[in-house]
Amino acid sequence: MRRKLRFFRNLGRRAQILSAKTVVAAVLLADVAAGQTLKRVSPTLENPWGMSFVDAQQVLVTERPGGVRLVDLSDASAVALDGVPDVVVGGQGGMLDVLYDQGDVFLCYTGKASKGMSTTMLGKGRLDGSALRRFEVLFQASNASYGLHHFGCRIGLDPNDHLYLSIGDRLDADSAQDPNTHLGSVVRLNRDGSVPLDNPFVGQAEGLPEIYSLGHRNPQGMSVHPDTGAVWINEHGPQGGDEINIVAAGENYGWPLLTFGEQYGGGTIGIGTSAPGYADSVWHWTPSIAPSDMTFVPTGSQFPQFEGDLLVTSLKFKRLYHVQVEGEEITGERVILDRRLGRLRDVEVGPDGAIYLLNDETNGGVFRLSAE
Repeated sequence: MRRKLRFFRNLGRRAQILSAKTVVAAVLLADVAAGQTLKRVSPTLENPWGMSFVDAQQVLVTERPGGVRLVDLSDASAVALDGVPDVVVGGQGGMLDVLYDQGDVFLCYTGKASKGMSTTMLGKGRLDGSALRRFEVLFQASNASYGLHHFGCRIGLDPNDHLYLSIGDRLDADSAQDPNTHLGSVVRLNRDGSVPLDNPFVGQAEGLPEIYSLGHRNPQGMSVHPDTGAVWINEHGPQGGDEINIVAAGENYGWPLLTFGEQYGGGTIGIGTSAPGYADSVWHWTPSIAPSDMTFVPTGSQFPQFEGDLLVTSLKFKRLYHVQVEGEEITGERVILDRRLGRLRDVEVGPDGAIYLLNDETNGGVFRLSAE
């Protein structure tokens, strides 16, 4: 339940479980643990990056080379959406995250800027069958560049209808400490793209009004806590020092001054791991796991042993982690899926209570981990 609290309220905590007959087109992969089954529930997708449920049967999935598919879980079919924006494809850029809410489709992608450069963009359209209508750009990050790395690009929606968007440092680490650029920040917007009046830099002499927090490296995971509404993110460190952070208004999370990581090949970065005036991470991984997304497991899932905790996907180790949460602290972790699907890019708990995964591969797809 990464971001769609309203979606679960509308469907109920225990939405109708898909019957065995509805997955006749799915390919059985493996029993990953006693009583658990992992199945492909989509056709082949090219480097899928983000997904968001429309209802109990349909899920929107982005493909980094530039498309958005509407996947029908009942027969593992998919149709390409018309009306999606053009994207800049290369490196880590392309069509990245998607969030569906009440007919609106929010997309985060790498868009064209001036002079052949690119930047992180957020747009919105209305879902109409297999098309997006009235698509508009809501936000364009500052400081476009020619590089094709560290776009961030996860979207969240809190219970008060505020949109959150993570933005990477674009390999310009020092910019993450500059409130006059969007690089290395989490921005907070109203769903029409306007700026909430209580954002921390609104009315200030320094700082862009969209910025909610800064000092981030490359956050690619985001989940809204199902009870508190707080926004949790994970982000890539350099060599070591991947982090989980709880985002708070105006806080500075330290990159590149503070990190548990080091330079690639060795060498110190910054001044340490903690300092007065900076927010500490609640968890870090050293060595890096390359965390790509995460989601809180809501009450009423097929996995009561995970409820209230986080599921985190790993690109580097190709794993799914169960991260144990107590209040605002993390008390431990364990691997619950290990190198079965390749590079894991996204994780969601569906309305049927099963766990859904995307693997970032050229022959990728949507996979369902169930306890039925």
